[in-house]
Amino acid sequence: VPTQIPPLTPGTNRKVAEVLKASFASWEKEVQNCNITKDPREWTEEHVIYWLNWAIKEFSLVSMNLEPFSKMKGRDMIELGKDKFLAITPAFTGDILWEHLDILQKGKCAHHLNTPYNQTKHNFI
Repeated sequence: VPTQIPPLTPGTNRKVAEVLKASFASWEKEVQNCNITKDPREWTEEHVIYWLNWAIKEFSLVSMNLEPFSKMKGRDMIELGKDKFLAITPAFTGDILWEHLDILQKGKCAHHLNTPYNQTKHNFI
């Protein structure tokens, strides 16, 4: 019997954020190996399903129905907004997926997640 994920509270939200940071190395490797664009707004229908399958394995998510996403491109998925996205995903699972998707669409990589903004070097040419 799988254990249930506790409700997201400020304490568990922090833990989710830590797990998501650790997952970025794994996702970035997948992006490189499978030639998937880093920007989820540019994902094809196949990229969306690939990401969902990866996330299901990466975060040990259960009871995820991929059907609502079967004909959805990345831009369509993001344009759902958080509330509609959560409405078509299982409780807690949707929160994890949306948080990961939100970080991806904001273009934050593992380096930036671990470095305060004011300490990040920006090179402009």
